[in-house]
Amino acid sequence: MSDSSEIAEVEDNYASALEVSRQTLKQIRNTESSVHPTRENKTKITDQIAHLKHKDPASPKIMTLEQELVRAEAENLVAEAQLTNITRQKLKEAYTQQINAIIERSEKQAILAKHARRLLELLDDSPVVPGADRPAYDNERAAKEVLLDAEEDLGRWEPSQESYQPSTRLESNLLPAVEDGERNGEETNHKEGINADSGAYNYDPKVVEAAT
Repeated sequence: MSDSSEIAEVEDNYASALEVSRQTLKQIRNTESSVHPTRENKTKITDQIAHLKHKDPASPKIMTLEQELVRAEAENLVAEAQLTNITRQKLKEAYTQQINAIIERSEKQAILAKHARRLLELLDDSPVVPGADRPAYDNERAAKEVLLDAEEDLGRWEPSQESYQPSTRLESNLLPAVEDGERNGEETNHKEGINADSGAYNYDPKVVEAAT
């Protein structure tokens, strides 16, 4: 295998790693798309309440809408938290993948460049006089050894950097793991008036599905 084919393989591996990084970033976009319905629902209910208060301040439907708004705000609060968590996690993961790919590419290119220079040193560039024949190339064995050394060095290459490990503090629902009894008064009173059945701290399965 020639140095040029080794370089092509390095470039192919680099391109593949960048594609993996792009796919990781797409998970952020997919998660953000799933959050839009909760935002739109909250905005819609808020507009309905404002419209009724202007048109018919005494309408009993206002109280019902306000209760719906509390639930919508709770759902959106969780969805936004999930989006923030997945955005930071996947952004760090994607760019770690990209940086690792750059490091791998550069280190392997340096290996190949070193051996390519050895190949160049085997090339006779001494001038010849007009009409004289240039001596036959007699470094085939040495050139093959250089290529074998290049393959061996590439085969021994190992990443010096550690792979990115996502935070273990997130549950599968993209929210922080909380031990029983650790919820404090600030959390439980974050939304006064939210009934336990309103789903204030539940998660939207659509968001989790989009993230995975």
